[in-house]
Amino acid sequence: MRRRNIIGLVAGFILISGQPAVPAVPERLRHVVVLFPMPKSDPQFGETERLLRNALVKHGWVEGRNLVLTFAAVGRDPAQIDPLLPAILTPEPDVIVSRSTAVALALHRRSQRTPVVFTRVADPVGLGLVATLQKPGGTMTGLTGTEPSMGRKWVGLLREIAPDLKRVAFLMHAASSPIAPVLAESIEQVSPSLGLEAVIVPLRERSDLEPAFARLAALGDVGILVSPGAFTLETCPLIATLAARHRIPAVYPYRPCVTAGGLASYGSDESVWFQQASDYVDRILRGAHPGDLPVQAPSQLSFILNARAAAGLGIAVTPALLARADEVLD
Repeated sequence: MRRRNIIGLVAGFILISGQPAVPAVPERLRHVVVLFPMPKSDPQFGETERLLRNALVKHGWVEGRNLVLTFAAVGRDPAQIDPLLPAILTPEPDVIVSRSTAVALALHRRSQRTPVVFTRVADPVGLGLVATLQKPGGTMTGLTGTEPSMGRKWVGLLREIAPDLKRVAFLMHAASSPIAPVLAESIEQVSPSLGLEAVIVPLRERSDLEPAFARLAALGDVGILVSPGAFTLETCPLIATLAARHRIPAVYPYRPCVTAGGLASYGSDESVWFQQASDYVDRILRGAHPGDLPVQAPSQLSFILNARAAAGLGIAVTPALLARADEVLD
């Protein structure tokens, strides 16, 4: 094509669009930091990393092409999280993804207001993270965690799995689960109507678990519910081991607790959490303001049953229980 024809085409484009023609420039790399409440050695760290990476690829965000992803372990102790953040978040990323309430609160205390997409936060309004669920209003949004009504649902499920129980104990780690006291209250309220005595067991450290299980086993005819939070995510394998050793049926909030040998879980699916979180990360990277994105509840809940663990506890897996389960692990 002759040079004057090329000039004519460019001039025509300027007249049509009203804007000068500019050459295409490579899209800049966006930086997303994901903060986990468990060590990198934890199998859940790698699995969650895989889930989020795959979810972002579906939105067109590919590492090395238009995205830099940083996955960091910050622990569950609020006193330890804050000092770690300056080094991890320098330079300041475009979006931060938080996987626990303690991490979300630590981010909220920062003076730098980078957009944050949180997950597993039970009461973001009550904690002051957002103004309202529908209109967060600040630089944080995301996904709520366990609702207070889950306490009643867990009691009913445990009663259905093990109908001969006389007591239900709630393992409560309030430091990593601000909603735990509310769940404990709902468990105490509903248990008598199902013929159960509620026993609330406060926990502070991992070392509290073995003596707690010994005391509960001595009571007899007891089942266990486990509070959500980073402490549970970290100690699931130990809790499942102790429950099997003392022959105590237990219902957990997370599927990984069942894959670690626990009896059953009822809660949101991890893959759904991070698909929803990736949607918000994508929208923010493309210009949306987090304060305009409503806080979402989990889009689905799943009942996972471990048939082998049930057999080890002498629990009959009835056809009705099988029909209700979304997944049965052998």
